[in-house]
This record gives sequence, structure tokens and C-alpha cells, in this order.
Amino acid sequence: DDALRMVTQDEAKELGHEENWDFLRALPVREDLMKANSVKGSQMQQPLLEFSAACAGCGETPYVKLLTQMFGDRMVIANATGCSSIWGNPYGSAPYTVRDSDGKGPAWHNSLFEDNAEFGFGMAQNMMGRRERLHDSVAELLKTSDIDAVPELRGRLTQWHEKWQSAGTSTKLQELLPPLLEKAKEQGASSFAFHQVYDNRSHFVKTSQWIIGGDGWAYDI
Repeated sequence: DDALRMVTQDEAKELGHEENWDFLRALPVREDLMKANSVKGSQMQQPLLEFSAACAGCGETPYVKLLTQMFGDRMVIANATGCSSIWGNPYGSAPYTVRDSDGKGPAWHNSLFEDNAEFGFGMAQNMMGRRERLHDSVAELLKTSDIDAVPELRGRLTQWHEKWQSAGTSTKLQELLPPLLEKAKEQGASSFAFHQVYDNRSHFVKTSQWIIGGDGWAYDI
């Protein structure tokens, strides 16, 4: 009858689960075994939702877990108050996490009850506007010689300017461009167009905007 037995923290530590946890965390995440956009391949990606406080059998968390596996490294969530905020951001903890390989994960914000459609739309509009202005600034910067001191920078900026709406390309260039812009700044790049691009260097990636809510938000109850 010891299937469920309350124990003290000291007793739990003596069971050695901390060592088991460290061992499991050290195992490699093999995300490249299958195509990430296939059913099987999606499940090889590291989930960026873990240890939620949802009820047993909750139907919401499997879907959100899958979303984080597909889009989590560039995902922005507008959450509606309700079940998804109770398990999504309980006091003192959060089930959303970051990827082991590069520390990237979902950005999450909660809104009032059933207005997260407007809330999420505003977030999406804001990011679209910022990226459109960045796109224009990159076009202006490419007309100058301000970036020629860093040989690779012009080619990468041109690539981003042409493929800025591609999630895959923009994600890759988000890693490559900021260090190149830093080098250009060190080499003396100082035009207005350069500073417009440099100051917005975190917006090269195309974010994936989602609105999430519970059964009340979806009018299921």
C-alpha cells in the first residue's frame, strides 16, 4: 500500500533521484534524425514546455508542447487568462523553458480573459512594423560603403533583404548578422542607416505569433 506515500525532502534526496536527473539532462538531444516538419520528426525536437501544473489528462498541454517543438525558438505567445494561464505561469515557476543547445525559447505574456485576439494581433502588428522598418533600413545601408570593411556582411545583409520573410533563412541569419555588425561598428561604421540596422539587430528573425487560451476563452463552456 506504499504506491503513494508522503516522504520528507531529506528522504527523497537519499533515493538518488538527483543523480538520475543529472544523467538524463546530460543525454544528447538528437533533433536531426528526421525532418522536423514530419509527425515523427517533430517528436525528436526538444519540447520547450515541461512540468506544467495542468490537470491529469489535460487536452491543452499536448498541443502547446507540439507548438514549442515546431516553433518554440522563435515563438511569441499572447495568452488568455484561464486554464492556460494557471498551468502556464503558476506562482513561482513556469513550464516554458529554453532549448539546451542555444538558450532560445518561447516569449509568453498574459492578457485579460478573452481579449488575447486583440492582444496578440497588436503584438504581431508591432513586430511586423519593426521588421518592415528594418528591411527598409537594410536597403539603405546596402547603398553605402559603411559595411565594406567586413567582407561577409554585405552578402549576408543582401541575403536577409531578399529572404527576410523566410523563417528558416531569417533564423539562421539572426545568428550570423549581429556579430558581423559588431565588427563593422568596431571598424568605424557610423552612418544613420547603419545605426538603424544595428539598433534593431535582434529583429532579423521572423517570429511566430500565437494566441493561446483555455476552454472558457474558446467558448467551450
